[in-house]
Amino acid sequence: MRKRILIVHPPGVPSGCVQEAMDKEEIAPTWLTDSTQTMRAALEQMPALVLFDVPLWQPELEEILVALGSLKRTRSIRKIVLAATARLEDKVTALDAGADDFLLKPISARELTARLKAVLRNYEAVSFEEEKQSLGALDLYREGMEVAIGDQRQKLSPTEFNLLAYFMERPGHVLSREELLENLWLPCKEIEDRRVVDVYIWRLREKIEEDPSKPRRLLTRRGEGYALIDPEG
Repeated sequence: MRKRILIVHPPGVPSGCVQEAMDKEEIAPTWLTDSTQTMRAALEQMPALVLFDVPLWQPELEEILVALGSLKRTRSIRKIVLAATARLEDKVTALDAGADDFLLKPISARELTARLKAVLRNYEAVSFEEEKQSLGALDLYREGMEVAIGDQRQKLSPTEFNLLAYFMERPGHVLSREELLENLWLPCKEIEDRRVVDVYIWRLREKIEEDPSKPRRLLTRRGEGYALIDPEG
């Protein structure tokens, strides 16, 4: 994992698992104790990944995540939040703001290293080269992260965009919650993390279905998962 990494943490010693992971991989990351300087540091150093090592989720982190994703120069930077405690709502907020994963402490250095590598690897897996991808009347635009049905365009969050892109690359295939977690948010064993998928499925339905309660495109296959189809195909 020879990537440039920026680690943002409160003043004092960073989490032991973070320091151990960096030492084992022989990485010399940039340590930043002032989160308000994250954008400046990111623009100057252009790291591959920013790791937020914090005691708990804080509202200002949402602003930083959104800012990193809004600039073309920093849009490709991967972002992970590592917190000691968090609610489901905090995780959803972080993912919606552009975080690629939300991890809870305690976590071993070995698992943390694996997740860091997977985030960098999975970014390539869920992105595609075309400016537009289509499935029937449904169009997904990479530039601007928008979805359109006919003339109606709607903005997507980074997580919504990645999720819909993953479905559109596999039209008609039934994708389980476990597969979506593994390929988009990494393996999560907590029941709350499984519910994150359901939250985003509903959000996508609100944007691509005439009636989200009676979906015709993003279907539920009871006991199996979800599938994206062309209802006119």
